[in-house]
Amino acid sequence: MAQQNRQGETGAVPNRSDRFYSLENLWFFATREGAAIGPFETHEAALLGLTDFLDFLNLAAPKTKKQLVKAMED
Repeated sequence: MAQQNRQGETGAVPNRSDRFYSLENLWFFATREGAAIGPFETHEAALLGLTDFLDFLNLAAPKTKKQLVKAMED
């Protein structure tokens, strides 16, 4: 299936890869900053973890988000 723009996006479709991967029967997801979050017992648990992570980012104060991103990039 060809990649498509997401809702609200215009222009060329950026390269995207799957955020989820399995290592030694445990699941992880990768952030945009390249940080690995996990391990999770199942792919479904990793998906829930990503949802929780994104919910946190949406609710966090700007200073908190900035500190988290900086920590993940280090």
